[in-house]
Amino acid sequence: MLSVTTHNLGKLTLFRCAGRITAGYAGVLHDVVLSQLHNRTAVLDFAEVKAVDAAGLGVLVSLRRWADAAGREVKLLNLTPQVEEVLDLTKLRSAFEVCSVRDMMDLLGCLAERPQFAPEPAVPCYVVA
Repeated sequence: MLSVTTHNLGKLTLFRCAGRITAGYAGVLHDVVLSQLHNRTAVLDFAEVKAVDAAGLGVLVSLRRWADAAGREVKLLNLTPQVEEVLDLTKLRSAFEVCSVRDMMDLLGCLAERPQFAPEPAVPCYVVA
């Protein structure tokens, strides 16, 4: 199962992922990110991701390539040990910008100082069982 919830935070969209980014579910993440990304930066929060397989890695690489071509950014946040291990084993960790919670707080602090910043409520985008 995979669920994705979005939070639009000014010029940043946070995608909170929970479950497994594996064959059968990986395409959901791709579709949700592309359909909900109206901002310059997408941050994928993996704090509740239990597993990523080859299909999931393929989606992450695809999102990264799309972002590069579109002049946007895709960042990963809160990597679990399982996700870190897969990225390290496949030597893909360096292909992604991984933010720490502190980096995210700094970014949100900068956004909050701007008068046009108005966070929208979280939106559950998709749940696959």
